[in-house]
Amino acid sequence: MSPTQFFPIPPEMLALACETVTKKVSRLPFLRSGIMVTGELVGVTMECLNAEPTKTLALTTPRDALPGVATGLDRCLEERLGVPGKTTVPVISDVLAGAGIAGPAELRERGYPYPRKGVRLLPPFTWHIASTMTPQAKLAGSGVPDSSALSWMSICPVCRTGILNRVEGKQLFGVPRTDFVIECTHCGAKFIPVGPAFRLVSIATIKDPLWKKHLDQTYPAETWASLARGTSPGGNPLKRPAEKKTSTPAMAIPSGSLSPLKDGSLAVPVGGKTIFFKPVRLTFSGGVKEGTFSRMTKTVQDLLEDPAYALLRDPVNARYSRYLPLKAGLFLSQLKERHDPFYREFLNPYGDERFGSFRAEDTHDLSRPGILLLVVRRGVYYSCACPASFRVTINDTFGRIIPDHCFLTGDAVRCRINAVLCNNQDDAGLYTYYSTSPEEQLRITGHLSGTQHGASPKNST
Repeated sequence: MSPTQFFPIPPEMLALACETVTKKVSRLPFLRSGIMVTGELVGVTMECLNAEPTKTLALTTPRDALPGVATGLDRCLEERLGVPGKTTVPVISDVLAGAGIAGPAELRERGYPYPRKGVRLLPPFTWHIASTMTPQAKLAGSGVPDSSALSWMSICPVCRTGILNRVEGKQLFGVPRTDFVIECTHCGAKFIPVGPAFRLVSIATIKDPLWKKHLDQTYPAETWASLARGTSPGGNPLKRPAEKKTSTPAMAIPSGSLSPLKDGSLAVPVGGKTIFFKPVRLTFSGGVKEGTFSRMTKTVQDLLEDPAYALLRDPVNARYSRYLPLKAGLFLSQLKERHDPFYREFLNPYGDERFGSFRAEDTHDLSRPGILLLVVRRGVYYSCACPASFRVTINDTFGRIIPDHCFLTGDAVRCRINAVLCNNQDDAGLYTYYSTSPEEQLRITGHLSGTQHGASPKNST
């Protein structure tokens, strides 16, 4: 018999199911009869039921089952989650029934003489391999009849876990009065209507600094929906038919007033003097790619042994213990596909950006030491000293990103600079100033520190 094919639950469906359980049963996660009911348990149980042609599974598997007798939900959850099936199944089936997601059923099989108690996934909460959002699953109380608005409200674009509800009669401090407010059930993000669009006015619990660029921004519903289904906040450019296709990283990009000279050099004022930085020609290869962290080959268990991940050990052991032998990259990519924001806790603030590869065109000047300047849109974005040579810093440090660099123990500066250069090739560039004096290098970079966004990169590996 071929193994069961579990179609991953659509993130909108999982968010809706979790919200339904929260409203009708109890706020997730919660403890019932010694079993911790989590969003993951709800989602995996629904996947097990949905994988059956009849959307129905027996609650338990007979101890001495003959060939041809189907396994029950208990065995399915044991294999997929590593939980005790006999004690978990009564709890989760009762929770799903109380939420109106599943209902009781009875199975009769030729290989088993007695009818078996089962549980059946109700039609509004079923899906197939090509599903996006099940049409029958409506957002109760949203008050938004428009299909496009319903689509963007089905999953919060900030946390990608909760769903958005329309709240009337609520006034936000410091925000002009509106007829209603759109609020996330999970992270507390709040949006207000601005004509046909929506403005993000508050982010309650999200720690990700990349989302700050979207605060107080107004986008149409389609744009918020695109962000919700993206790979990182603002990490993917939005395609608009009337605009030229561009790439924009998630970091805020400054604008400045530096102008290139006829030979391409930049005149940069530093401490009452003008220093001339020469341009570096870069050759990009392979395009920009996302998910670099997913290629990490260390197991989750090995990763957690590092002191940098000490705070993550308890949450992982409580919620994801069965994944400990799994490769960390595969584990995090699965969390990301499920729109579980926990995967970002393992990464540095820029570990989920879109990275590329580049090298500086070889010239004699690149073998010299000095100061490297990153300029974006005619503004100084970053500067650092290159005590060995410009070539080492550009090619071996910023020019390539490997999975190790994306994690907490990696190099956030390296990730950030690579993402800025690779996603803004038309607007960003590197410039060099030759200097053999460590004191001069320190003085110049110190003067420019007011406009740069980070510290010096780690040594290249």
